[in-house]
Formats: sequence, structure tokens, C-alpha cells
Amino acid sequence: MIGRRIHKYITRLCSPVHSGAGGREAAPFGFLTVTRLVLGRGHDLMERSANGHAADQGGAGRVTAIFGVWNGNGAPGAGQACAAMQRALSIYGNDRSAIAEDGPVALGVTLARLSPEDTFDRQPLAGGGGRWHLVADLRLDNRPELADQLGIAAADLATMADAQVLLHAWERWEEATVDHIVGDFAFAVFDARERRLILARDFMGQRPLFYARSGARTAFATMAKGIHALGDIAPAPDLERMRDYLALTNMVGPNSFFAGISRVEMGEMVTLHADGRTERRAWYDWNAERPVRFARDADYVDAFRDLFDRAVADRMRATGSIAAHLSSGYDSTAVVASAARTLAASGGRLTAYTHVPMAGAVLDEPEGRIGNEWPVAHAVAGLYPNVEHVSVDAADRMIGDDLERQFHYFEYPALNLCNIVWGRAISRLVSRDRHKVLLTGAVGNATISLAGMERLPELFRSGQWGEWIRELRAAPVSGLTPYEAARFTLAASFPRSMVVMAKRLSGRSVYELAQFSALRPDVAESASYKAHLDAIGFDPTYQSQKRVRDVTAIILRRLDVHGLEQKGQLGAYGIDSRDPTADRRLVDFVMNIPTHLFMHRGVRKRLYREAFGERLPPVLFTRRPKGQQAADWRPRLRAAMPRVQEELDLARRAEGVAELIDLPRIDATLAVTVTDGPSSTQVRDSHRLRLLRSLSVAHFMRKTDRRNSAGTEGSETSGLE
Repeated sequence: MIGRRIHKYITRLCSPVHSGAGGREAAPFGFLTVTRLVLGRGHDLMERSANGHAADQGGAGRVTAIFGVWNGNGAPGAGQACAAMQRALSIYGNDRSAIAEDGPVALGVTLARLSPEDTFDRQPLAGGGGRWHLVADLRLDNRPELADQLGIAAADLATMADAQVLLHAWERWEEATVDHIVGDFAFAVFDARERRLILARDFMGQRPLFYARSGARTAFATMAKGIHALGDIAPAPDLERMRDYLALTNMVGPNSFFAGISRVEMGEMVTLHADGRTERRAWYDWNAERPVRFARDADYVDAFRDLFDRAVADRMRATGSIAAHLSSGYDSTAVVASAARTLAASGGRLTAYTHVPMAGAVLDEPEGRIGNEWPVAHAVAGLYPNVEHVSVDAADRMIGDDLERQFHYFEYPALNLCNIVWGRAISRLVSRDRHKVLLTGAVGNATISLAGMERLPELFRSGQWGEWIRELRAAPVSGLTPYEAARFTLAASFPRSMVVMAKRLSGRSVYELAQFSALRPDVAESASYKAHLDAIGFDPTYQSQKRVRDVTAIILRRLDVHGLEQKGQLGAYGIDSRDPTADRRLVDFVMNIPTHLFMHRGVRKRLYREAFGERLPPVLFTRRPKGQQAADWRPRLRAAMPRVQEELDLARRAEGVAELIDLPRIDATLAVTVTDGPSSTQVRDSHRLRLLRSLSVAHFMRKTDRRNSAGTEGSETSGLE
């Protein structure tokens, strides 16, 4: 039960610059702004553009990217190298670009003005009397609280970009800064005194950051293409990462999708030293328990609702209008309701986009599922007069149409090509309608709408058997029999081997790797790979979790692609995708409150129901079929099959594809035409999961084949876009 929920999720800123403690001096010269940054004793950095001129570059910017080069042996030329990185990252566009150089060290930024305060951004920044030098890709959501702690007056805060607030925080707390800031971020700080480079990402990895060392040169960039531009490391797939990605394992370790390039992990700080040492520290501890206790259950509900509304409001700090994705599920509906209420207070409007199936398509609707989410979504939108509801059928898009764009802008292979069809169609419409921000509820099933079933094994394992029995008796309230509730308890409480054996003896199916992955059997079943899976804590059977907080942790930590998705949306469509359900304050709250708030007397999602029951239509809370996303996948796949076959024929010759993917099994799948009759789980597993995941990964590996001299552009392409 929980296994299928987790698996479904997985597959599913010119104004005067204020000089601060950093000792920055800015002098405007017409359209030019020459900024002197003191980098250690006797060194100056000159802000400049990629062509070597000191200038602010205006333009139709869309994305923020940071990058830098440090020649640890003192060799000059870092600025020239950074210019190459800047050119590579310019495919995302920029509102302002700058490189600060001092011989062996250069930091750069291409800036998108996504928040009002971004008008005042003048990165790269220097502080601490010339010791610290910072570039950051961030959105700070606790600016008022930080200002109070740092002694920044409200009038000054109003003209400070997030990066400048971050610099003030770093001057106060240094590495402990990450414990104080809330929001999506990736930043780099060069310590001129100690000769070290510090890289950090937010706890959920909503901003990507990569680094690599080649000889004495250290480089970092928002996207891997920035590092590839240096020529030290040719584009190539990291075969170990690809192997694990095909198996849907949790992404543990610094390996990125590209060989020779490391990623700063989610919630991690990496320190790179001049002597070649690399220190990696997880600054966010998912296992730390920070109990939240109130006198009454109603106090928890009020606090939760207030936190959620704050998270939504903070993500609407933007330079343009707001849009949202809206399905019939619990998470996007709560986001839309909160956003609509907040915008209505100031006369603002919200546009909500919902995917609907293609007209005439026979829908694949498993038992208990419904393929058209429009009626429930429209009932939600209908409660708020300031919400414009738009249907998106993506009738002109087929599966695989976005593979080239996915590789070029997003730099990761998508696991769910069926959902990519309508997801990218919504992004195109949001961009066409000139919205700046797209609100989502992508990880809400791990935060705001936790069902709380894991309270059962919590009670059982802690000896609270009386309460456990009461919950078993109340299980029918949510559609479970007491026997099913007891079975769930035992499945979570006993060792995996015993649970697997019991399932097989009783004739019940066991979730196995081969069911959803086309990884070659000799790889997947090898003793060495099974030992690797055990070492990284991955359970291919998706055994039920023992605690509610474990569900949140395992889902949020599993795949580190949130930041790549956010950057890809900005680069490809010019929109900033923001997810309030991934707010750190919210996550910390739900992981540390009593679990009876999630399930009590058989009522699951209790916290959600009590917090949002008056904001949403009754139909959302009735026992009804769940939405089935991309239920029209079968006719889309049939139409795309010739091009799918063509791409796989090209990709099978790429480095590593035949070594990882079970091509004979994929060929057998290609020979079977998906019909419009009742679909079985086997057909969904074979075509929607194994075939299309293999297609996505194989295409990515072909594009990064070492033998492809064109690397990331100009390579042989299939009929797919």
C-alpha cells in the first residue's frame, strides 16, 4: 500500500547599490555599473560581461545561474574560463550577467529578476573586509525574520536583494547560515583568507549545484553544461547513476547524471580546499526529532494552516502574475485555495490549469481511478471568483515529443514520459499567458496530505495495543477491514524477508525490481548489486514504513531532480515553478507533531481535512475514485511508436545502454501493440513503466555518449523533437 504510494510519487532583478558590511563600492556610469570587489589583500575584481567589458547586460532574462572557477595553483585566466561557462549557460537567457575576476579566481552569475527585490541585485558580492565572495541562486522566504536577527531596518530591507541578505547572514553565522535561512537556494562562497570554496544547497535541493576538479582547477555551476564548457570533462553518462536511476533507488552519494561531475546533495555543504581535500557535510538532519507540542489538537490544526498559508504567500513574491497547476487531488487543490484567498485580499487573480484527456480517447482507468479530473478540479475553482480555470488536453503532443528539450534544458531523464506530455503543455500555456510563477503541490502527499496509516505499526511496536485495537475496529471508516489494517501493521513491523515469504505463501504479489525497471537481470540480480542496494538503504519491495515521519523522509529524499526541473522550466519556458508543500518550516512541523493528527479513529488525512475542510468542496472529501493522470496514454503511445522505435534503434549503440538495459525484453514489448481494451497491470508495467523509462534513459545516454563529438548539441537526432 505505502509502497505503491511512494512508487507513484516517484514516477509521478538599475537602482543605487547599498554598500554593506562587505565594503562594496558601486559607481553608476550611464548603462554601465563598474563594481570593485576587494578579494583579499591587494586584489580587485572587476565586474564584467562575457565579452570582457564591464557592463550590465539587459535582455529578456529568464533564469538565474551561478558559476565559478578557482585555479588552486595560482594560475591566471579564471575569468576567461568563466566567460566560457557564462556563454554555455546563456541558453537560459539573463536579465543581468556579471563575472568578478582576480587572476586564479572568478565567480559569475546570470540573473533572472523573479522577485521585486531582484532589481537591487548586484552579484557577485564581497564582504567580511574582503574575505568572503559570494554568488547565490536563491529565494529567501524568511526575510523579515532574518532582518530582525541581523538588525536590518525595514526601509533598508526593502531595497536589498536576497543575495545581499544572505551575505549579511554569512558574515554573522558563516557555515551555520544554512540553519537560519528558509527558502530555495544554492550558493557558493570563496574564502580568500583560508583559500577554500564552500558550496551549499537547501534541504530539498530546489536549486541544483554541481562541481568538478580537473588537475588544479576547481569549477562549479548551476547546471552541468557550465562545467562541460571548460573542456576539461567531456559529456558522458555516469553509468552507476544511470543504473541506480533505472532501479529508482534513492540518490545517495555525489554522483550526478554526468561522469566526472559531482552534485552538491540535497541539504549538503561541500568545502573544497586548495590542497585538494573535499569535505562533505549533511547540514540538514532528517533523523533529528524536534518535537512540536501544543495543548489542544485544534492548536496544531491552526498552526499547520497558518504555516501552509505562509508557505504559499511567500512563493507568490514575484515580478509578474501567478498561475497554478490544479488536479482533483488533495495537494494542488489546497495550494489553489490558499493562493486564491491571499490574492483576493489585494484584488489579484489566479489562473489554474488542469489536464483533461484528449477528446474521443478511450481512457485507461484502473479500478478505483478516474481519468478525467476536470469535474472535481472545476468544483474547487468554482469556489473562488478570482480563479480562471483553463483546461489543457495537449491534443497536439505525443509521448516523447519533449525528449530533446528535456535533455537540453532540464539535463535529466524524465521517469514519467506520459505525464511529461501534459505537464509541458501546461508550461507552454503558462508561458504564452505571460505568467511568471507556477505554483504546484508536487510533494504534498509527503507533507500536507499524509494519510497516517503508519500510525498503526507505531502503536503496535510501542506497546500501545489498546489504542491499536481501537484503530483496527475503526478501520472501516476509511474503507479498510480490521484484517487489512492488522495486515498492514504486521507487514511494517516484521523483517522484510519474513514479509516477502508470508506474501508468497499466501499467493499475494511481491513488489520486485523487475516489475517496474528494465535493468538487465544479470545486473539487478547480482550479489554485488543487491549488496549495493542494502548499503544505500533501498528496498525494492517497498515494504511499509514503521513510522509516519519515515514516509515523509523517504519520499522527499528519494530523487534529487527537483532543482533540475525548476531550472528546466525557467530555461525552456521562462516560468518559475514553486512548491509550497516542500517548505522547510512545513516539513519540520509535520515530521514532529503527534501522529494521531494524521489518522484517528479510522479517519485518514485528518490534519488536512480539519485544516482545509471549509475551503474546499465536499466532493473532495467523499469516498470517490482517485484521479488517474495521463489516462489517455495509450493512443498517444500508439501514435508515437514509430519514433520510439527509431530512437531506441539509435540509442542501443550508445555507450552503456546495452550493458544496463534489458534490450531483448524491450524489443519484446515493442512488438506488442497496446489496445484500447481493459488494460492490465502487466501492460502498464511493460509499456508505461519499463518501455518509456528505458526510452528516456537510453535517449539521455545517447546524447551524452563519449563518441558523440558534438556532446550536448548538434548530435544525431531521431524524429523526436
